Order: sequence, then structure tokens, then C-alpha cells
Amino acid sequence: ERDLTLSAQALAQVEAIDAALKRMEIGEYGYSAYSGLPIPRERLKALPWTTELVTERAGGLGSR
Repeated sequence: ERDLTLSAQALAQVEAIDAALKRMEIGEYGYSAYSGLPIPRERLKALPWTTELVTERAGGLGSR
């Protein structure tokens, strides 16, 4: 069960990376998918495949 969980997490991460690469191709990389605001470089360095601002992720302003 643990191996299946790890495999699912790894697959989800690969899919997120692939999606980030696609956003780079179409010029949408580095912008929030929710608000359209730029994602700070520090966040992108820490989590290059992110699609949201910290405040959106944490349920702050502009959250889903």
C-alpha cells in the first residue's frame, strides 16, 4: 500500500512538471492559474511546477 501511495505521488509530480513545461511553451508559466498574478521567483525556485500563489494555496485572498 505504501509503494502504491509513493507511486501515485511520483506520477502526480511528473504530471505537474509536464504541465509546467507546457505552460512554458504557451507563455503562461510563472502566473497563477487562479488570479493571473505573477508567482514570485522564490516560490518558483522552491516549487517550479506550482500554479498558485502561497496565499491562494493557503486559502487566503483569491483562493479557489
